[in-house]
Amino acid sequence: MDNEIQVKDFYQKAKDFLKLRPALREIGFSRKIGEKGYSSVQVWGKKEIQDLDNLSSKERKGFLRKRLKDSPLCVILTEGLSFFPEIEEEAKRKRLALFRSKLSQKTCRKRMKSFFPSLSPDQVTISGQLLQISDLGVLIVGESGLGKSESALELISRGYRFVCDDVVHVKRETNGKLLGEAPPISRYFMEIRGLGIINIKEIFGPKAVLKKSKIDLVINLTKRERKKEHDRLGLKTPEDYEILGVKTPQIYIPVAPGRNIATLIEVACKVYMLKEKGYHAPQDIVRKLNRALSLR
Repeated sequence: MDNEIQVKDFYQKAKDFLKLRPALREIGFSRKIGEKGYSSVQVWGKKEIQDLDNLSSKERKGFLRKRLKDSPLCVILTEGLSFFPEIEEEAKRKRLALFRSKLSQKTCRKRMKSFFPSLSPDQVTISGQLLQISDLGVLIVGESGLGKSESALELISRGYRFVCDDVVHVKRETNGKLLGEAPPISRYFMEIRGLGIINIKEIFGPKAVLKKSKIDLVINLTKRERKKEHDRLGLKTPEDYEILGVKTPQIYIPVAPGRNIATLIEVACKVYMLKEKGYHAPQDIVRKLNRALSLR
């Protein structure tokens, strides 16, 4: 790992993957990551906060000096918890970066282990599902709980190929293209609520999986909001999804009860492929409407 990478670089790359938010603005951002990598980051949860809650302010200060004496790279407080004033005071004294995360402590630690190997200028780790659909490398992203894994599983059952679930290592190649793959430890595995961890290769066979894939299209699943107006004709082109400075075409799909997300993803890929060939259905129907109106 490049030991010249600063905390600010770590934050920029990890903020979406680890759901990070700075607690002390940019204090500690100029510090550099040491050779210890993952072990130089402390991930705290409810237990650590409860231990501190049982101490007086003076006892907290003494406890924190001991806990932070090895000068970790930063401290991440999970589960949306808040830092005690004594923690912020000690962090300011040591010029230590503090971050808050919405993730659980277990999930944050799991993602941290898979994240650190990608800390280089041409690599990044993101959260999502990567599949190959009709020869397209499709990255499915969105908030947790929207059914990304379930949709990916349904697409695999239809014959499309699986690359990785939840954690995607993305590398920018010399030709400027993006290549995604799973961390070796989680390759071929997928987590499904209610079923736990499943092995896609063992269930669907070796032809159902790929070790790596290019990334051609990003499908962004979003919560459907009643008050928000959506582009019903599809005339507007969403902003590209940027990874490592490379812009990739993006399609938003609102998620709501009763919508078959897997089918919508499949159709979105076909719509994108037709558009690449020069056919755009919304423009086609607008032309036909204009022609019909002009004949009146």
